Amino acid sequence: MIQKIKQCFNNIKYRSKLILLCILVSFLPLSVMGFFCYNQTINLLRTRELDSLESSILSVSNSLDSKVNTYQNLLAYLANSNVLAEFSSYNEANAYDQYEYLNYTMDVFLNTTYLQHPEISQITIYNADGDMTHGKQLRPISDLENESWYFPEAISYQPAWYKKKDGTLCVIQYLCDPYITYIRSYSKNCIAIQLDPNLLFGELDQTADDFHIQVDSPRQTLFSYKSASLLENSAELRSWVTRTSPVNACGWTVTLERPEKIVFASVRKMGRVIMAILFICAVIIFSITQLFTNFFEQKISALHYYLQRIKEGHLDYHIHDDSTDELGDLTNNLQAMIDEINRLIREDYQTKIELKETQFKALQAQINPHFLYNCLSLINNKALMNNQPEISQMSQLLSVFYRTTLNKGKSETLLQNEIKNVTSYIDIQRLLHDNIFDVMYQIDPNLPEIEVPNLLLQPLVENSIIHGILPNKTKRGQLFVTVTNVMGQIYFTIMDNGVGIPQEKLSTLLTTDSSGYGLKNVHDRLILAYGEGSGLTINSIPGQSTMITFKVPV
Repeated sequence: MIQKIKQCFNNIKYRSKLILLCILVSFLPLSVMGFFCYNQTINLLRTRELDSLESSILSVSNSLDSKVNTYQNLLAYLANSNVLAEFSSYNEANAYDQYEYLNYTMDVFLNTTYLQHPEISQITIYNADGDMTHGKQLRPISDLENESWYFPEAISYQPAWYKKKDGTLCVIQYLCDPYITYIRSYSKNCIAIQLDPNLLFGELDQTADDFHIQVDSPRQTLFSYKSASLLENSAELRSWVTRTSPVNACGWTVTLERPEKIVFASVRKMGRVIMAILFICAVIIFSITQLFTNFFEQKISALHYYLQRIKEGHLDYHIHDDSTDELGDLTNNLQAMIDEINRLIREDYQTKIELKETQFKALQAQINPHFLYNCLSLINNKALMNNQPEISQMSQLLSVFYRTTLNKGKSETLLQNEIKNVTSYIDIQRLLHDNIFDVMYQIDPNLPEIEVPNLLLQPLVENSIIHGILPNKTKRGQLFVTVTNVMGQIYFTIMDNGVGIPQEKLSTLLTTDSSGYGLKNVHDRLILAYGEGSGLTINSIPGQSTMITFKVPV
């Protein structure tokens, strides 16, 4: 499928390709950006509308909480006052004492409260201990039984809110027992404050536009309001956005609902604006693409004609373009390319001659090592005939060393040949320096037959001998060569007991270029062949020893 699409794309005209690419390059980021901006804008607007709704209901609940606290604190003050608590003791008193208490004590106390809170419509005490009554201020407990909300558990020692049949709000609780002074104990007598609902809920109908708000106590709905527009269109409004918030002072729940269609009207409007902007951008991009492709098609068509003439062999064809843009430069530089082709054609014969000379020199380089090996073999035979074992040994070591070093010109060699190379080199150095140092090998007999870069160990051994062991005249030299196979890795260690390397020089050994096969050369070749982590690791104790290690994978 992909191959067919690729083939179809390759077969269409350049103008069509250019239009297609421009449209893809333009519309793809535009689509991504438009989709992203659309989603972000819509989400931000939705979040803003929901936050506004949340803010409205929090404002309502906080306002109600403040108002409810005011009247609950007033009720608690009245319920715990000694003036009202002692009325039960007058149930059995004579008529004169009752008259004096009711008119000159209780009425005066309640009238003071009315003066301080004129919004209170009625304060009523319900007598559960006797039959004494006094207007609306003191009523028998039986009056509560006619209320729809009343049952024995409806009243407690804490303020409780109820909505009466006539629509007024009532907050009620038990009165304090008059016989206990310091520890409050409540009797079955009740005190209630009646309020006009508008005092608490009068401003809730202005919370927002097109909304439904409702206040519920744990037992009944205290307030409910729905905008007139919603009442008219309630059949069409099926999806609502609802938010609730508690009134902490009394356990009420405030519920605010708005139609989703109204809440997100601005969101839909902004969505249409964004889509319109994207459409306009698409039209502009398409128009610019047409102008762009028309301009470049003319340039490409002219250049294509010139190239066709050159393809037919007209290398003496001269072309020119007055434009200074890239296509103009390309057209004007085409003549230079033609001249370069002509020059390369002329130089091709010279290149062939030089190639032959190079091949001849390579053949000579192959002959020279054989000549060296033959000479060393002759020296070995002459030395044996004249009873010169050291000369014979030296010629044999040189033969092995150079054969493994030259390695027929290859850059890689077998691991066993690399070990032969370094052992031959060490034996040559011992003969050259009258065996002034000892060498100890620890070479795994079961090493795998793998290829490694040529001349890895010899430069390291040479550095240990020349720069470590020979300068140290105070003790006999020791050279350690270790090659082990551990967990799929070949570990190499070259260690000597020479003069060591100063710390300031140690940090520059692998970063400083040196002639020939130096430490940096070996380090760089290991990294090139096996990657980071396979280079040399050098540790040295000045005046005592130096150890060089590295590893290669099997």
